[in-house]
Amino acid sequence: MSQPFVLQRFKISQERAAQRVGTDALLLGAWSFEHPLPQGARLLDVGTGTGIVALMLAQRFPESSVEAWEVEPSALLDAEENFRTSPFASRLKLRSQDYMEALTSEEAPFDLIISNPPYYTEGILPEDHRLSLARHVAEGLSPTILLRTATSLLTPGGALALITPSTSLDQLRREAVEAGWRLSELVTVFSKPNQPVRVLTLWRRLFPSSGYIPTKTSTLTLQDASGLPSASYRKWVEDFLL
Repeated sequence: MSQPFVLQRFKISQERAAQRVGTDALLLGAWSFEHPLPQGARLLDVGTGTGIVALMLAQRFPESSVEAWEVEPSALLDAEENFRTSPFASRLKLRSQDYMEALTSEEAPFDLIISNPPYYTEGILPEDHRLSLARHVAEGLSPTILLRTATSLLTPGGALALITPSTSLDQLRREAVEAGWRLSELVTVFSKPNQPVRVLTLWRRLFPSSGYIPTKTSTLTLQDASGLPSASYRKWVEDFLL
């Protein structure tokens, strides 16, 4: 039996979900991006799993409402429990919702879509069916799909936030240009010094009248040379981890 993952203000039951709490979700949920959100913002976590990113958003943005979509039945059970027992339950909404099907509905627009999308390439898929479903591989959800379609669910000033492997950045940039996005914020995540592993990217719509707007860039190193959590990582998650 998997033990709950306990944070400062809530805990995460993960007995049933195929996808357990990991560093990627913690990094994404705790990311203090500079993109401003309006008062009463509507936030959407796509592929919420146990719900940890949605819960972290609810903690960070106390005036927001957070909607979370998931398709894997076991993960939905964990997320429902985690939302219900959290101090943010009144601002959280969980839906059994396939992202691709929602694109054809009349969903009210969101101010931010956030996702820890699958990054398995063809031929390197997980063997466990529940894990595959939890990562939405079968449904076609991917960083590419999100970049191509997210504007249909966003307000004009809305943004898309992702965490992906660092090796995917060049491809994401190419796809984003074709889809009408600009890279507003970029954090390169290193496991140890000089070992890039992930990128946090925040994308905003590219309007012809905007002119050139430089990307805000920064780095985060997770471990120091001895392999211990770095001071910068501890600072990153200090509002959440015990």
